[in-house]
Amino acid sequence: MNENEKKALRAHISANSHEVYVISLEEMDNIVAGTNSPKKRIIAETWGKLKGGLEFSVNYGAAGKDIVTLSKLIADLGGISTQAYVKHYGGKAHIILKGAPGLRRILTGTKYGVQNAKVISMGLGKRAAVRSAKVGGVVTIFLLSAYRIAEFVLTDETTLSYTVGYLATDIVKVGIATGASIAAAAAAFSIAIGPLAAAIIVGVGVSYLLGKIDQKYGLSYKVVEALDEMGDDVNTYIKQKKDDAIRAGAKVAESFVDYAIDRAKTILIATAKHQINRFLSPFPR
Repeated sequence: MNENEKKALRAHISANSHEVYVISLEEMDNIVAGTNSPKKRIIAETWGKLKGGLEFSVNYGAAGKDIVTLSKLIADLGGISTQAYVKHYGGKAHIILKGAPGLRRILTGTKYGVQNAKVISMGLGKRAAVRSAKVGGVVTIFLLSAYRIAEFVLTDETTLSYTVGYLATDIVKVGIATGASIAAAAAAFSIAIGPLAAAIIVGVGVSYLLGKIDQKYGLSYKVVEALDEMGDDVNTYIKQKKDDAIRAGAKVAESFVDYAIDRAKTILIATAKHQINRFLSPFPR
């Protein structure tokens, strides 16, 4: 790709951004308790009535009146959610919200604040789709839960398809490949799975809820450079990466891809090698 093509592709990927929030009922307690909304009493009463039903609901069992109430509750808190669902992960009910302006602000600005926060942000692109309408995107998933749910969320294609559309299939491939590694400490790495390229940031703590992650870490830039590095013959590229890794015993220097596999299968990600500060090499804006 020439520089103009890269620039256009970065713009397309960055523009197709999605935010998804997965919130445990306990963390929702903290959010409701810490709100400064003038409707605080009504919010607390509404949440108290709603919570009991959600705890014992089946997946999506609250899809009627309770979901409408949940959406109104989020609006009363000061945010806007375009979609709301309830899903059980690890046997625990979680609220799933498709983000819209104002939602992140209420989750980080409450007096008590969330106690458990993990952010998984990934830039996605496919070599075969470089010149098509479906060029990829940036998906950020905010896990506000004390439970280990990252693997469940990232391989739940049905729920992801409701919130991020066609990108769900690619997210699941990343979820399968990274497995438990993506639930480990904060890290940043990139991976090629067949023609799919993904640049991934895993952050732990409320600070990662702030700011625009793509602009800060250059996910769309990393994805486009990875796609360019892969070239048109993806199979040959992946074979070469495997040969290089065997010879070098580690990532080959100057590569935009840390790991390359031909299909979605669980691999070992050495997150200790991929601290976030290493990811912050200069990149064009």
